[in-house]
Amino acid sequence: MTSLIVLDDEFAFADFVAKVASSAGFDATVAETAMDFRRLTERTWPRVLVLDLYMPDTDGIELLRELRERQCDSRIILLSGTDGRVLDAAYRLGGELGLSMAEKLTKPVRAPDLRRLLESLRGDRPQPTAESLAAAIAADRLFLLYQPKVELKSGRILGVEALVRWRDDDGTVIPPDSFIPLAESAGLIDTLTDWVVRAALCQAGRWQGRGLDLHMAVNLSAGNLHDRHLPDRVARYCAENGVSPESVTLELTETASSKDSATMLEVLGRFRLKGFRLSIDDFGTGYSSVAQLLRLPFSELKIDKSFVLEIGRSREADIVAKTLIDMARNLGLVTVAEGVESDRSLTALRAWECAMAQGYLFSRPAEAEAVERMLPPQ
Repeated sequence: MTSLIVLDDEFAFADFVAKVASSAGFDATVAETAMDFRRLTERTWPRVLVLDLYMPDTDGIELLRELRERQCDSRIILLSGTDGRVLDAAYRLGGELGLSMAEKLTKPVRAPDLRRLLESLRGDRPQPTAESLAAAIAADRLFLLYQPKVELKSGRILGVEALVRWRDDDGTVIPPDSFIPLAESAGLIDTLTDWVVRAALCQAGRWQGRGLDLHMAVNLSAGNLHDRHLPDRVARYCAENGVSPESVTLELTETASSKDSATMLEVLGRFRLKGFRLSIDDFGTGYSSVAQLLRLPFSELKIDKSFVLEIGRSREADIVAKTLIDMARNLGLVTVAEGVESDRSLTALRAWECAMAQGYLFSRPAEAEAVERMLPPQ
């Protein structure tokens, strides 16, 4: 059975985590002190560590550095019941130290949410390999889901974001965070992106042929931007499917856009000259956000869901989200809020005049036919 250790001096909460972990298929153990924790991990690391940031005999940041020095390879979940900004900083530090940071959670935690997270980390399935991913792409075992993007002023679905999934031989659906980093590290990201772009534009062409005017958004990796021929290739796919480049948005994460490269500037500039829109995704999670807006030819800004989920619960999140919306509007950029899951956040985003939103409040990523059923009759 997959092992998990909880380090938390609040026994009632640690016991709660352990019981949820057991129900998710883990062999869970509680450590109430750093000394207990060191004893339990002396010979081997568990699959998952659940660590409270605040402990009476050590602090979480010291512990993260110790884990790095001891070459910990566990997936790490950080917990805190106090300052969310300290939790965010510790989580980023763990990543900078090279630790495998899985998630950060603010107490209290809902049992269903924790169970879903732990089930995703259990690791019963063998990890995908470069060979299996290459074979899946060649055999067309990938498929796309589409998440609607809603205009907040009218409530209409104006577009969708194409999201790739991988269906394994046994029918299991593999999420993108399990294979996109693999594609990047194995040199398969161009092949994967090419498959996604062609499939998305083919679907966009089918919709347009039926009179459904839906804007299509597709994600690009930083690894794609070394290819000077990419804008020509995507433009050709548009022409083959009867899709106007003006109806296509290419999304680039803020982290990817921070890569300073003349080739990247050339590729993005040529996309814009051909009529494509460019979106800076996960905005607010990187280190040089405003500089990217001024340096690169973006037309859209997507506010990261880590802020959107906290709207109405965190004064800091409210300030950041409203400031980003105002700044983007003043720069002439369309704003899109990701991760809208509550009426509370939707009401605030409308009051702040955010243009677009997507998230589970409107729809989970869905198959093309399901998206069509969400649209008004033609």
